Amino acid sequence: MGPPMSERRWARWAWGWAVVAGWMISLGASVAGAGEERVVSRIAFGSCANQSAPQPIWDAIVKFDPQVFIWLGDNIYGDIRRPLQLFGKERTTGPWKNVPRFVPSSEQEMESRYKRAKANPGYSRLRQNAKVIGTWDDHDYGLNDAGKEFGGKIINQRLALDFLDEPKDSPRREQAGIYASYTFGPVGKQVKVILLDTRYHRDPLFSDGSILGSEQWTWLEKEMMGPATELTIIGSSIQVISNHSANTGPMFYLEAWGRFPKEMDRLFKLIVESKRDGVFFISGDVHFGEIARYDCGVGYPLFDITSSGLTQAVEKAVPPPLNIIVRFVAWLTPSTMRVMSRNCRFRSCTFACFM
Repeated sequence: MGPPMSERRWARWAWGWAVVAGWMISLGASVAGAGEERVVSRIAFGSCANQSAPQPIWDAIVKFDPQVFIWLGDNIYGDIRRPLQLFGKERTTGPWKNVPRFVPSSEQEMESRYKRAKANPGYSRLRQNAKVIGTWDDHDYGLNDAGKEFGGKIINQRLALDFLDEPKDSPRREQAGIYASYTFGPVGKQVKVILLDTRYHRDPLFSDGSILGSEQWTWLEKEMMGPATELTIIGSSIQVISNHSANTGPMFYLEAWGRFPKEMDRLFKLIVESKRDGVFFISGDVHFGEIARYDCGVGYPLFDITSSGLTQAVEKAVPPPLNIIVRFVAWLTPSTMRVMSRNCRFRSCTFACFM
């Protein structure tokens, strides 16, 4: 492994990033465009954007003027959520519930929701000036918490790539899953963005099986073993470092790499074997923002910067008078990984996994 970056440098980077549509990253890179290279000073990323909700945050994003914007999933809410119902013939909650809380939408409805999201005036302005790339999570994949068993994934892959303006002849339209990678900038100032698909091949929760599947793992290993870059950003729709998936049980369990310990170990080992410095993660899904840090995975601190969401917030799960209670409980939720402030940085070698 090459010389590790100092912890001071990592901390300075982590807390120098601003929050607009999630965490904004300043990078000294460039991207080819219109036959010439131009400097990219900002990459923005975000997740969890309900197409039916107000989206005033696009005004702030456009004002920030990012050259690249990364979708990290739940780019629309395409599935249908039934109301909570404890009694009656269609109970959606309780120990004897007899219908699912979430059901898939039709192809026509999914397409309609994507069109509504894409037509948002603020997002339309962003698309005019920024390169938009991205992956998906469960609600735009088609069904809450779904994995490889979901039957609508082939059709929904086409709709997701249409939303991202993927060319009709793109290899992403032929492969199983929407994972992809991009390299921006000239040699010596390059940043590699790797976007994972944590849905198409994912085994069931509680299985400790695979998140990526064998084909995507082979692709990822090739990408990581490729030419070195100054920074490598790995985008995952679900959190990689944070251990809330274990610490919030048994009340509820968040989807995260921590639910698949063998996959997490394999990911860390691949980073070590690749001899890449400057690797960090970006993620979404959980409806709150967070920086998590893990010191004992690859020889230097790994950060996971969670941006979630563009319209969604964890306190929206309860009526407004109770919002402050949810915020307080979230603040109290234990996490040995969370970076709290510039002067309060956890240095953890403890990772809680739930199987």
